[in-house]
Amino acid sequence: MMKSITDKAIQNELKVLSADREASADQQSADTFAAQIVNMILRELRGIHPAWRASIRSEQEYETLKLNYVKAMMEQGVNTMVQVQRGLRMARANSSDFIPGPGKFCAWCLDDEAWLSAYQRMMMRRVPQSRLEQLVRNECEFDVRKLNQEKAQQLFEKTYHKWVQRERNGTLPPQVSRLSSPLVTTEFDRLRCERGVPDPNTLTGIFKRVAELGQRYQSNKMGNKSWNLPQ
Repeated sequence: MMKSITDKAIQNELKVLSADREASADQQSADTFAAQIVNMILRELRGIHPAWRASIRSEQEYETLKLNYVKAMMEQGVNTMVQVQRGLRMARANSSDFIPGPGKFCAWCLDDEAWLSAYQRMMMRRVPQSRLEQLVRNECEFDVRKLNQEKAQQLFEKTYHKWVQRERNGTLPPQVSRLSSPLVTTEFDRLRCERGVPDPNTLTGIFKRVAELGQRYQSNKMGNKSWNLPQ
């Protein structure tokens, strides 16, 4: 009975998560991939992590975990065997005896160490290599720099994968084009250009000194122009 309930719940999730998508054959195949392969994934993970019974203590908890795995894989775009095999390799390399949560396993499936390279570039204050990296930095760099390395990497990785998912879904914020700074000319600027540098002999104190510097600059400028004239 439990199995039929879970299978029905999975089918409901397929309908909900696919409601806003174009119903193409490729998309339907991607959506059903997780439902078709989740049993194999959890079977492999139970073999890899010997303490799995400590976190899955009943059939109901197992079926709930299965449903959450399907939802996470659909939401995060885990839909190929290459990705699943990558996740299982990461699970075998992980030292924990407990089965990873759905989000962690999906991160392993999608993780090609790109987040770590982006993290290292940020910590060394290097230029981000993509707009995605810049968005990640905008959100978490201030907090990351206040944490120890382990927590800093965890926060950065979580933020990175969140923005990767938004990029896949096409929900990145629109990019605002930078406008060149307009040249602002005030009435004072216009009058100063018309009147030129005042005669230092008519001034005293600091004003005389400023006028002398202005006159010297103007003379040097005129000299440079005359030097560049064709012979």
